[in-house]
Amino acid sequence: MTERQAPPLRLAGLHLLVLWSFAVAQPLLDLLGRNGEFFAARGSTRWDAVVFALVLVFVPPALLLGIEWLAGPVRWAVHALFVAGLVALFVLQAIRGAGGPGTLLLFGAAIAGLVGAWLYLRWRGARLVLTVLAPAPLLFLALFLFNSDVSRLSVASDAHAAAERPRAPVVLIAFDELPLNSLLDARGKIDAKRFPHFSQLASESRWFSRATTVAEGTTHAVPAILTGRLPRTGEFPTYADHRQNLFTLLGGATTLHVDDDETHLCPPALCPGLEGSLGNRAGTLAEDTGVVYLHQLLPDDLNGWIPSIANGWDNFLHDASAHHDPGRIDPGFLASLRPQERPSLWYLHLMLPHSPWRYLPSGARYNVPSAPAWGPDEVWNSNQAAVDQSWQRHLLQLGYADRVLGRLLARLQATGLYDRALVIVTADHGVSFRAGEKRRPLSPANLEDIAYVPLFVKLPGRKRGSEVQTLARTIDIVPTIAEAVGVPVPWRVDGRSLLATRPAGGDVILSKDRGRRFTIPAAALEARREAALRRQLQLFGSDQPLSTLFAVGPDRGRLGQSFDERRGVKSANWSRGPGPILQVSGRASHARSVAVVADDRIVAVAPVAQGRFWVLAPRKVFRQAPRVYAIGG
Repeated sequence: MTERQAPPLRLAGLHLLVLWSFAVAQPLLDLLGRNGEFFAARGSTRWDAVVFALVLVFVPPALLLGIEWLAGPVRWAVHALFVAGLVALFVLQAIRGAGGPGTLLLFGAAIAGLVGAWLYLRWRGARLVLTVLAPAPLLFLALFLFNSDVSRLSVASDAHAAAERPRAPVVLIAFDELPLNSLLDARGKIDAKRFPHFSQLASESRWFSRATTVAEGTTHAVPAILTGRLPRTGEFPTYADHRQNLFTLLGGATTLHVDDDETHLCPPALCPGLEGSLGNRAGTLAEDTGVVYLHQLLPDDLNGWIPSIANGWDNFLHDASAHHDPGRIDPGFLASLRPQERPSLWYLHLMLPHSPWRYLPSGARYNVPSAPAWGPDEVWNSNQAAVDQSWQRHLLQLGYADRVLGRLLARLQATGLYDRALVIVTADHGVSFRAGEKRRPLSPANLEDIAYVPLFVKLPGRKRGSEVQTLARTIDIVPTIAEAVGVPVPWRVDGRSLLATRPAGGDVILSKDRGRRFTIPAAALEARREAALRRQLQLFGSDQPLSTLFAVGPDRGRLGQSFDERRGVKSANWSRGPGPILQVSGRASHARSVAVVADDRIVAVAPVAQGRFWVLAPRKVFRQAPRVYAIGG
């Protein structure tokens, strides 16, 4: 075959199919097949996954072949261009981890693609190799459909609901990624200055101050809340894997109001429309797959513009949109929060204060680049100053979560539902901020940060609060609801009612997503939590307004003071884009902290580690470029 000839159309299509499968389809099928939560989190069934795989493998090569057919006399050139592009994609994924500038890797992959196309056109052996590899796409499909997490997705989801009539309405609110320590002051109580609405709830309910989750992540922690059972290996956050849950317990005699985009335990028969249409699921699946592939393809220094995939399992483009507000509650759900003739259950899963952290306590969004955060396996950067800024942003966003809770409580009180209902507020799991350690996956170094979560139980007709210091677990919520509203649980649960007398002591059991469990004596874990709280207080203080969170570290007490030192920091940069927050970053050797100054007063403070610093400051105080000075050293 000469350079200006292409193989017969049928053979060309086969070669495109093979190249596409190796360059795009197989990497995606392999990655997503090992992470079935990608499908389960959006409510996809096994048939959704089958259609996805068939479309991914066969449709794009067919479209390329159609374009080639339309090219007519220059079909050989179009075919060569497609071959070069697919070879380049394959090579780029192979070399992306080799190190070096991303642009250089892109250039190398492009050269490899051109060489591959030249060999394809000039050397019969290259075309023969692709022909011999023709069965590979079918093999990739078979492995995905029959030997991966996808094989465990359910096809059917018929609901079987109990018909016991509860004697009181139930409101269950679950926050996401909220460690208990983040809410506490120096006395170990809810910080009323920073989080007044959580404090109000604690004063009017039973606050279980030793409550723990049982799992490291949403996909197992939320089902544990809704079933009363410890996680089991291989389960997805779907009704098919958790048919005995709070919704089927109360759904037969109760009106369900459910707002949760992350898990799918309420069956469609009881919660119609919650999972969205097939077209909507397919659309978000295609969008998110494209984002995942770009992360799989591009070198790390070239993927900063791609939406993060580290903050959940779906809706990556939606979550990155400036219009997406995790504190926004569906108006219909909010309007339904009122006494009703029929018993009702309201369940709300709020993605607050979960990362990405980009909201101020007021609800205003800011868009400044974050300090270097976590890398593979969610391991934090080794620079504690960088990690501390993420911790600071988490606490600021927790202020927004408190504001949203205040709106919910105000609505409940205004309609009279607050007094009549059983109201439970909790969180699925915590998060850790330790340089060089894991952010959220459980490890021996972060158990105390992940384990403890807030848990408030306000009984119907009661508004006098108390602190309960005996061990409690999120798997106790379903048994507690059942006892409070007089509906027996017809399945075996691992939790026990929080309204019953509870023994002191015991062990805390925490499960990793892939099955390993940590078991640690509650007293030992509590001592570690108290030490972690002291560390947090040294950085951020307590019993002060949230505005003081712009001062972090040993010199935070200097916030608002006049500044009379003159050791300036030469290497400093600041974000110049719009928004309520400005970030200053740079280098400051031999300094303990840096202070950002406006009008001769300190408006922000941050620690220095390894000669680097990152400071958040309110933009409104600056009339000119910020001045940065070193403190201590």
